[in-house]
Amino acid sequence: MDTAALEFPAIVARLVAGTSTPQGAALAAALEPSPRRDEVERRQALTSEALALEDLPLAGIDDVAGDAALAARGGTLQPDALRRVASTIRAAIAARAATATGVLLHEIATAIDPNLAPVADGIERAIDDEGVRDTASPELRRLRRELRAGQERVAEALGRLARTQGIQQHLQEEFVAYRSGRPVFAVKASDRRSVPGIVHGTSDSGRTVFVEPLEVVELSNAHAETVAAERHEVDRILRELSAGVGARAHDLIALVEATAQLDLAAACAQLSRGNPSVEVGDVVRLLGVRHPLLDPRVAVPIDLDLDGLRALVISGPNTGGKTVALKTLGLAALMHQAGLRPPAREATLPVFDDVLADIGDRQSIEMSLSTFSGHVANLIGMLERAGERSLVLVDEIASGTDPVEGSALAQALVARLVRQARLTVVTTHYPELKEWASRHEGAANAATALDPQTHEPLYTLTLGRPGTSHALQTAERLGLDPAVVADARTRIDPERLEIAALLAQTQAAERAAGEARDAAVEARERARARERELQRALARVEASAERERERAREEAERELAAARAELQALRDELRAARRARRESDADRALGAAADRVRSAERRFRELEPLPVLAPLAVGDPVESDVGVRGTIASISAGGAEVVGPGGQRVRIALSRLRPSRGREEAPAPAVHIHAAARADVSDELDVRGRRAQDAREAVRAFVDDAALAGLQQVRVVHGRGTGAVRDAVRDELDRHPLVVRREAESNDGATLAHLR
Repeated sequence: MDTAALEFPAIVARLVAGTSTPQGAALAAALEPSPRRDEVERRQALTSEALALEDLPLAGIDDVAGDAALAARGGTLQPDALRRVASTIRAAIAARAATATGVLLHEIATAIDPNLAPVADGIERAIDDEGVRDTASPELRRLRRELRAGQERVAEALGRLARTQGIQQHLQEEFVAYRSGRPVFAVKASDRRSVPGIVHGTSDSGRTVFVEPLEVVELSNAHAETVAAERHEVDRILRELSAGVGARAHDLIALVEATAQLDLAAACAQLSRGNPSVEVGDVVRLLGVRHPLLDPRVAVPIDLDLDGLRALVISGPNTGGKTVALKTLGLAALMHQAGLRPPAREATLPVFDDVLADIGDRQSIEMSLSTFSGHVANLIGMLERAGERSLVLVDEIASGTDPVEGSALAQALVARLVRQARLTVVTTHYPELKEWASRHEGAANAATALDPQTHEPLYTLTLGRPGTSHALQTAERLGLDPAVVADARTRIDPERLEIAALLAQTQAAERAAGEARDAAVEARERARARERELQRALARVEASAERERERAREEAERELAAARAELQALRDELRAARRARRESDADRALGAAADRVRSAERRFRELEPLPVLAPLAVGDPVESDVGVRGTIASISAGGAEVVGPGGQRVRIALSRLRPSRGREEAPAPAVHIHAAARADVSDELDVRGRRAQDAREAVRAFVDDAALAGLQQVRVVHGRGTGAVRDAVRDELDRHPLVVRREAESNDGATLAHLR
């Protein structure tokens, strides 16, 4: 497959950068698209499983296969190598546990043997960042204690000697140095015989002799013997640990290979994140696909829905995106067959057995080939390799030669490739090839375009029609002398100019239609969202009203029960008063009790008929907290239209209405409503530019309408300016009886009013 021409190595470089282990990076660097459908499906499934995992811990895994092989041959591993083995075992076992929810990943991870954990345990008990621990064995602990004690004895002896008068005056320096592991004094060369001992060297200048005093030779010898014993014990421990690693070398090598595959799957998932899965099919369908190497913030997505096509001819202006479209398709196919998800909104791709591409510079100095000759050499190779499952991509087919012959050659080549390959996509400026594509069954045109106003490339791709080159506009945009461009236009066949103009008009019309369609879709979605929002609000209002009605009913029942109890008590009191009639104040008590009974009976009659409240419906008599009384004529969007006794109609929020407690005929309202509330009352009024008095009147009417419409708060925009309009607005709001409070907004350029 021609991966280099399509910049697939750059994709591989990104994949390598996303790996966590050296062996995973090696697998990623060697990744090639597979021509086998079963392998492609397996790779895509691995990527999907890795995407579904929350975490795949791979940090700490190293390529310890070489260390394991060395240990298996009887070699001794150093502490650093042993620590790498332990860290790799720990991380690999954790990675195996993380794949438990997968199928293919877990199948790979079963090669990681959890029984390797004791090997890591033994290493971690004996080795740390400093090397072999003192606690690695009882003998090593004893020897290192002895080493520290021996060093202290030697240091004390040397210190005593250095302080004696007979030695101190002959020393070049008072500190103790070490030569060949032996403690020595730095003695003046002229005083060598004054300090008895063994000479272990001289300074570069020859003025200093390094002497080990005879008094510490025995102590140093004993210390050296302990050092040798300690080194021997460390070597024994390392050999023992290495033997344990060597015994499991086969399992460790399998572990390294398994973690490499897991790492590759995780890197593929990371590079594919945010892209939908690819359906393997018989057609090419890439919707909203963009070039994976371009910045996604600026790359223009294109649609390549090539169902039923065997050839696509892309034409349009230079720098208009033809080559990018070609590479986008090729890279999408290569990524898919490598196990990666191409960046597209929707993707269906076949599995190609070969992707053949001829893109870019075709010159070859070594082979003495011109651009055209190199191009033809590539085409010959393509014709030899292309088969029924091949994808062929050719940039500027048969260009670089005589236009008449080049056009004829291009048509013949594409016609041959249509019969020979699964899909052929070419770019061209030849009008004859565009005409061939429009006539030939199984072939189609596609166009890139320029902005008709700015003449800048749009980088879009439109299937179903050819594009125009816009060579003159492009040359003019790039700075060519306008006189030269004008002269060139006079030399073009007028018929060609007319065709180009018609194509340009078609492109502009299609673009405008697309923008109008997008705007309509956006408006429809906004309307649907608003409808859903209103439905939710209505549901909340209805639920709140139902809760309020339930509370009112319960409160009425409690009051009714209390009134009945009070009435019974008063009746008992009346009977008691009658029995006490013979007393002097019996008449007064009787009268007072009778008055209380009559009062309780009146209250009982008021409470007893209270109906069980239910949701309001059309035809219900209602009243509101602002004095409106009448019958509900209609209900919609959280509000109701109420018809008053005089026939006037008022629209008011349902939350502000309640049943009129069963009265058959409502009395005339205390306030006559002369203007019906509107359902389209806005919650914002802009009075900027008005006089202060006009603003006052507008605010007064605005608040009245808003209150009747059931709005809880409104906003008046008055600007800052000189402050006259703002002061008038706020004064009017302060005076209005329906305004509870107000507050400044928008840096004092507006005022928010809360209504009763």
